[in-house]
Amino acid sequence: MALTVQPDFSLKLMPWGRRDKPFSTSLKLGANTKPGEAIREFIARYLVGYDVIEIEFEDPAHQLKKAIKEAMTRKMIGVEVIEEMANKVVVQCLARPEELSAIKALRRMMNITSHMISDSIASLKSPNEEALQEVIERDEVVDKLYLFIIRQLKAAALGLVMPSDIGLNDLREALGFRIIVKSVERIGDHAKRIARTMLETPQVSKASGLIPLLVDFGKGVHDVFLKTSKALFSYDRKLAHVVIEEAKELSGLEGELVKKIISSSSSPEVAVALRTIGESLKRIAEYSSDIAEITINLAVENPQLYG
Repeated sequence: MALTVQPDFSLKLMPWGRRDKPFSTSLKLGANTKPGEAIREFIARYLVGYDVIEIEFEDPAHQLKKAIKEAMTRKMIGVEVIEEMANKVVVQCLARPEELSAIKALRRMMNITSHMISDSIASLKSPNEEALQEVIERDEVVDKLYLFIIRQLKAAALGLVMPSDIGLNDLREALGFRIIVKSVERIGDHAKRIARTMLETPQVSKASGLIPLLVDFGKGVHDVFLKTSKALFSYDRKLAHVVIEEAKELSGLEGELVKKIISSSSSPEVAVALRTIGESLKRIAEYSSDIAEITINLAVENPQLYG
């Protein structure tokens, strides 16, 4: 047994060492099951922390098998098919927290998201279709890391692993990081939205009077995201407060930008695209502010029950 001192100096007793058997579950899919339903049920079991998932099909269901395999490829890390028959597929999650802890995964997630933001902004000034397509593709990596981190946080909440096993100090941090990782995932979605908008409306880059303003606004937003990342991993409350104030200022600047877009001579299609990009940049700043607020909460010491 392992005896661990908690932040409030209480003691937690947990089994010591590795489990002899992986956590296993089964999923039975009927003939009328839709692919989306099958994927959601499959992901739910992955997130809860099961290592082995046995999927049984009422009839040979090639469409459902294909959907689940595609979900594994696009949405999950370290999940492999270890057995397959006409009416059954067995998959196992081989990735372990000691190989990629939640904290390391979050660092990687925020680093990828940062590059997605910067590449999208750079393409406003110098259109680059290949770079924009890569931004869209990298969002899949961000989504994979998001689910992988959630899986670890849930495992810690259920007592399947110790918080220290996933790079955290206690369960309080796990609750805070659950909100943070969702905000980062949403930021990645908005960077992807910017890239997609530019690919669908390439004439946006020709709005010469507005692009410099949008680029400057984007650089300010990216700077706020970089600061919130630094504040988070160092638990720097002072810097987190700076992020919140700067995000508020950027929100006001977005309103001024919208007025200039409306009063410009841009075509309706370009004006809508410019507003979409500006709105997504504002949302990135707001999510960065949300992360900063959680950082401040986590940086405050826990109340002590004893002493």
